[in-house]
Amino acid sequence: MRAAVILALLMATPATGSDYSVTIIGESLGEQQSVFREMEFPGSTFAEKMEPSSGSFSSAGSSFGLQDMNEETRVRTEAALSDLGARPEGGRIVVDLPSDILFDFDKADIRPDARPVLSKLAGVLSAMKESRVSIIGHTDSKGSDDYNDRLSNRRAISVKNWLSESGVTSEMTSEGKGERFPVALNNTADGMDDPKGRQLNRRVQFIIGDE
Repeated sequence: MRAAVILALLMATPATGSDYSVTIIGESLGEQQSVFREMEFPGSTFAEKMEPSSGSFSSAGSSFGLQDMNEETRVRTEAALSDLGARPEGGRIVVDLPSDILFDFDKADIRPDARPVLSKLAGVLSAMKESRVSIIGHTDSKGSDDYNDRLSNRRAISVKNWLSESGVTSEMTSEGKGERFPVALNNTADGMDDPKGRQLNRRVQFIIGDE
């Protein structure tokens, strides 16, 4: 049965750290579906009113190490990264977007109402167009290894194509890693299913920057 998904996409503000809420109802087929859970992302710590740009290029004060852009662009890009829940990691920037936000259940087509968050990411990548981008699909542990590998790969390719068609010119690669790299437990200590952990594991990850 095709799941019915109701999505409320709330663009983050400095006062609140919650970007999305997802309700998923239906029967399980392959990947595990979510119960209602609000996805938490850090709110932007940057003021909405930007100071006039001096035209200078600097990475000073950049929590993400952004370089080769003027101050106005840097502040705007930092704010967007913060809204997306990005984190610096090993000299690169990592963004995890929940698959429940981007796709319908058991599908790899971009949901129409996922476009605002992907458009924000596209704006970031356009400002960082010299950076390489790795797009990696992940699933929970429901379903066979082969099923999860194929689904995660199709989803990564779908996001890559969407970004390219939206004008992103960065060098992008895509791959699916299935269930092999969870960020949370799929089951509780007593062996019961953990819907919250599974939801966190279903994600598309973006790694921005050179290795």
